Amino acid sequence: MPSRRSALRTVGAVAAGALAGCSRLRSRDARIDVTVFNQTDAPYTVEVEFYSDDGASEAAARAFSSSFDVEPDGEATAEGVVEAGRYLVSYHAYEEDSKLTDEDHVHFIPSGDETESLTFDIQETGELTQR
Repeated sequence: MPSRRSALRTVGAVAAGALAGCSRLRSRDARIDVTVFNQTDAPYTVEVEFYSDDGASEAAARAFSSSFDVEPDGEATAEGVVEAGRYLVSYHAYEEDSKLTDEDHVHFIPSGDETESLTFDIQETGELTQR
C-alpha cells in the first residue's frame, strides 16, 4: 500500500499535467473586441463588418456585421464579436447618422497574446484611424 505522501505526489502530478494545457485551450477560444472612440463634437454611427476567407460568396464570408453609435467624445465597445483569426474588416463612418465621412477597410491579424482587439479613433476630419 502506497504511503500517503506518495499518493499525494501522484495526485499532484496528475493535476499539474491535466491543467498544463488549459492556457492553450483558452487561446483557441480567444475572441476579438471592437472599440470606437469619438474624438469629435458630433455623434457618429460606424458600421463594421468582418469577413473571413472561408466563404464562396460575400454573405457566406461575413462573420460579423454591426453598427456602433458613438456620442461626442464618447466610446462604444462590443466584446467578443468573432473568434480570433485573420479578417478583412470594412467600415463606414456617418456623422450624425447621415453624412458619410469615411469608408475603407483594414486587415486584422491576431497578436496571439489572448487580448485580441480592434480599436478605431474618429478624428475631427471624420476619418477613422486604427490604433
